[in-house]
Amino acid sequence: MKKLYFLLLLSLVFVACKKETVKSGQFMVVNASPGFGPVDIWMDANPFSSGSIPYPANTGYKPLIEGRHLMKVLQPGTSSSLFEVNMTTAADISQSLFIYDRPTALQVFAVQDIFGSYGSGKAGLRFFHLSPGAPMVDVGTLSGGTFTPVFTARSFESSTTAFNNSSFTPINTGTYSFQIRVNGAGAPLLTVNNIVLEEGKSYTLFAKGLSGNMTTPLGLELITNN
Repeated sequence: MKKLYFLLLLSLVFVACKKETVKSGQFMVVNASPGFGPVDIWMDANPFSSGSIPYPANTGYKPLIEGRHLMKVLQPGTSSSLFEVNMTTAADISQSLFIYDRPTALQVFAVQDIFGSYGSGKAGLRFFHLSPGAPMVDVGTLSGGTFTPVFTARSFESSTTAFNNSSFTPINTGTYSFQIRVNGAGAPLLTVNNIVLEEGKSYTLFAKGLSGNMTTPLGLELITNN
């Protein structure tokens, strides 16, 4: 009896230890679909967003246990599911999931957010093209009349291109005017002023909205990732 009890005790301790090894990663959901929302985000049977997420806002990073999850996008304050995604998350990393495209044709992609050491006087910047119907673009800084491209020949994102574009590019810190131009032709589509990039931080810049639409016009949105 004593030996059996001892073995059972060891088993219970082992199971408890296994449960303690379950780890979490950091996960963020971005509502980048023009005019979509506000919406509530649920993971499995629990609310993930602390409140409804309007376009073009995000949940910020929140801990999420590693493994498989069902993400539901709900009408605020209801159980009415507008969109569902099965996904797998990993521990000890940061990930961002973007809901994008037109509200009638929603798509999603998820990327790992790898924050590097960019060097003295540098920040990290990446860009996603999330404006449905917009042409292939170049994105760069504008100083006086001088346009300096940072990201070139970017077409509307797919899950494949988003993976390829997920790395952060080192860029000098400072206050910038960023401009979106038609790739090759050089015709300006949009200029956004006073974008501040600080040393050591990582930023995601994405094209949002619909060109020519007055309600959700073409724009640039900046997320501070860390």
